[in-house]
Amino acid sequence: MMKTRLLWISCFSYGSIAFTLVILGAVLPELLTHYSQSYSNGGVLVFSQFMGFLIGVIGMPYMVKKLGRKNVVIFGLALISCEMFITFLPPWPLLFFLVSIAGLGAGLVESCVGTIILTAIKERQAVAMSKMEVAYGLGALFMPLLSGFLINNHMWTIAFLVLGLSSFALLIAWKQMSFGSIDQLLIRKEVSSADTQKESTGYRSHGLLFIALAGAYFFFYGGSEVSIVHFIPSIFAEKWDIPNSLATITVTVYWTGMIIGRLLTGPVSEKLTYHRYLRLISIGGLAALTVLALSKNVWFGFALCFFLGLFMAGMFAIALIITNHFYPGKTETTTSILLASNGLGGSLLPIAVGWSLDEYPAQTAFWLFTALMLLMLLIVFSLRMLETIKSNNLQNHNSKAKSM
Repeated sequence: MMKTRLLWISCFSYGSIAFTLVILGAVLPELLTHYSQSYSNGGVLVFSQFMGFLIGVIGMPYMVKKLGRKNVVIFGLALISCEMFITFLPPWPLLFFLVSIAGLGAGLVESCVGTIILTAIKERQAVAMSKMEVAYGLGALFMPLLSGFLINNHMWTIAFLVLGLSSFALLIAWKQMSFGSIDQLLIRKEVSSADTQKESTGYRSHGLLFIALAGAYFFFYGGSEVSIVHFIPSIFAEKWDIPNSLATITVTVYWTGMIIGRLLTGPVSEKLTYHRYLRLISIGGLAALTVLALSKNVWFGFALCFFLGLFMAGMFAIALIITNHFYPGKTETTTSILLASNGLGGSLLPIAVGWSLDEYPAQTAFWLFTALMLLMLLIVFSLRMLETIKSNNLQNHNSKAKSM
């Protein structure tokens, strides 16, 4: 019961993070028109939010040691709530501050809530994580719809008020709610002696290659997801010469596949095992992108967008679980590293995709996505191989210990 309550509030928190990270893109044209700013300055504004997010993700383990997990989530939601002041259209320089601290809050909340769930729920972790990913996807879909409605009614600034008030309501809920035996886990600042023993077997003793490869996987995943969402309408419009209004449907189709895929991720991955599931969806994602690059029919392309979202849906959660299982007792640090890699890829790789669209035909971008997915698939096989080597070494060590 208490774990269910914790999972529900965590899902709402992930939805709030999605609100925070997509709201700027949803209202950016209106925002830039009001302040008479260029899209280049708008890009700097979005980048300042990302920098805040990255600092939050990286700083989460340190903050947890000082404040405790629950207080870090509350503090992060308080920072997100500050975006409600954008409703009053403050001076342009102040916008950078408000957006940056909201990004910082989102980074703290996403990484800390993910850590809490992975630590508190030991059984059927994929089911729990996929539910939170579904909540994130719904938030990412709902905020643009709400913003579009408000823009049409000339009330677009209200979107920031909705975000701020919903985050503040979550803050109160986190503060007031009790989770029974889990409360001790949430308020604890320092690791227990059992965790300290686990911490001693850190990245170096298990091998740095696994965390390096996992970080690369998240870098490529974050870059691919952000690039697909931002550029696939333009690619469709150029490749098949269709109107922008029709091309934008690709994002809705992709996110629909994402949400359905995340609903399936938990139960399917638990039956297949995490590694086998990650291999299958990575192969599926590679196949969808390859056929998309070769396809000559736009309607078949829309169907492939759905399948691409379906296959990519579980990559984040399953890779996160696999890496945390490899490094027991280091959930905070491991989650922080992987989310930072994910965010870094999401900020840097779209630059390469944008450059390719400026310099080469739209077809090239599809092949770039395909190459990234191929690299991710190779990493998945490498992670499995490293885990097998670790398991064999552990068995040999135990056998020698028994013989002595």
